[in-house]
Amino acid sequence: MTEGFQALRSTAGPDGTAPFLLGFGSVARVNPYQALLYRSFERHGFAVTPVFDVTRLRELLHLKPMASGVGLHLHWTSSVIGGARNEREAVVKSNGFLGRIDRFKESGGKLVWTAHNIYPHDSRFVDVDLALQQGIAERADAVHVMANATASALGDHLRLDGRKVIVAPHPSYEGAYENYLSRSESRQSLGLDADELVFVLFGALKAYKGLKELADGFDELCRRRTPFRFRLLIAGAADEAPIVQDFVKWAVAHPLVMIDTKTVPQHRVQNFLNAADAGLLGYSRSLNSGAALLYQTFGLPVLATDTPVLREALDPASTRYFDPHSGASSYATNLQELASVSKNFETAALQTSLKEIAPELVSTRFAKALAAKLGVNTLG
Repeated sequence: MTEGFQALRSTAGPDGTAPFLLGFGSVARVNPYQALLYRSFERHGFAVTPVFDVTRLRELLHLKPMASGVGLHLHWTSSVIGGARNEREAVVKSNGFLGRIDRFKESGGKLVWTAHNIYPHDSRFVDVDLALQQGIAERADAVHVMANATASALGDHLRLDGRKVIVAPHPSYEGAYENYLSRSESRQSLGLDADELVFVLFGALKAYKGLKELADGFDELCRRRTPFRFRLLIAGAADEAPIVQDFVKWAVAHPLVMIDTKTVPQHRVQNFLNAADAGLLGYSRSLNSGAALLYQTFGLPVLATDTPVLREALDPASTRYFDPHSGASSYATNLQELASVSKNFETAALQTSLKEIAPELVSTRFAKALAAKLGVNTLG
């Protein structure tokens, strides 16, 4: 309530025009994605405020008299049923949340949803999560996707009304992280030698990220005779899933792997990415990927799972696509070829590509498109 009230006060027009209050949740402040996405919204008729508990929608409505309108921008849905002990309880939580949305909309609220994932990464009740997402999509006034290929990628799991869809790509992370350390300084801080070819896997360690396939592929690569000295750098909090814990044990024991399983503070991100030669993204299930854009923002070529959405989202000149399930030998060959690319990699084409998804540009276009869908009086 306090942040929403202050957002309305600080974004009112010079003539006292009331902005549209847009609450957003779930809130992910460790990841600057949301801050980048809403960067230009203030200039286009929106007052943006975090909603730390998306089930408490009535509180947004309390601020409606101060605003030209009120809406909720729903991002990740995992918090809705995440604490359910069984499927029946998950269904009750899901239906209860959809009922709250219905009452919110009956009171004049608007709903926006971003399709981040096929379904939540840690879902225990996939069918319930998919039904929840379908209910949200049907109730939404606007559905945000990050690529034109998203609708077809979700085709087996979700039906989208094309009239509601807004395409706004994942912005680059330009300016979001400190980036002043040189390659040599970054490597010195991590104990890496100058002549090592370093692959990085950055971000939370989850089962869907193809961890066993990576371990098998890297082991195969290490058995080959190549002109490179390889090192695998892993940084990100590990969850308790058995496949993740097995991967951590493998990494800790491997002489050519360096792993840090704590959440990386923002000021330390540059140490890992500036020390690397290439980023890895061999996910077994993915829709969008912030990690891929983070790699490319730091000027790294990427090895990524071959999906239509990632082909649309990533710079083609700096991305090598592959099937992470094609076996250890194929994985190793792709790593080896990526190593060759990285040794002679020029960032000029990548930098040009990233300008098209600069945060300011993406945010401005999204704000204007969303204002048109919701009937907001935009200032831009």
